[in-house]
Amino acid sequence: MTTSDYLLYTGLFAAILITQLGTRHPDAKRLLLPVAIVGGIGAKYLTGMPAGTTDHLLELAGLAAGLLLGLAAAALIKVRRDDADGRLVTIAGWPYAAVWTLALALRLGFAYGSTHWFTASIASFSAAHHMPSTAYGTAFVIMVLTMIVVRTVAVVLRGRASGASIDFRDLRIARRLAR
Repeated sequence: MTTSDYLLYTGLFAAILITQLGTRHPDAKRLLLPVAIVGGIGAKYLTGMPAGTTDHLLELAGLAAGLLLGLAAAALIKVRRDDADGRLVTIAGWPYAAVWTLALALRLGFAYGSTHWFTASIASFSAAHHMPSTAYGTAFVIMVLTMIVVRTVAVVLRGRASGASIDFRDLRIARRLAR
């Protein structure tokens, strides 16, 4: 990973925490923006997904880790209806931030470790299993994207269950799909 990659992931992490920690009244755009950002960033990794069996196992591991971390994040964010105006309210504190910090530490720790601490082990494993180096980045992109999608879907479903209003009709893409 390059310095710009480290800065990109750290910036994404900071943006997620800054926009979600504390008490928030997210609208549909605010809920879907992290999914769009990670999807856009991940597109460069996901368009050239490796096709080997071991690669797919690594991608499934990324999916499973993202699912678990997303469910943990969803469990640690409170979702309710604002009695005053009926809008969605989310409340996230330090345990929620800890889950996101763990996800970032996994990504950056692996990236740094693979180039500084366990380079030979990664190289021999990759060679033995015919796995390109891009497979690792793809697995982590899948992990983060899954984590964000799971958290977003959980917030929307729990918000709707509480009777909170979340209006998706104001989104340009929703208007286009409705035509």
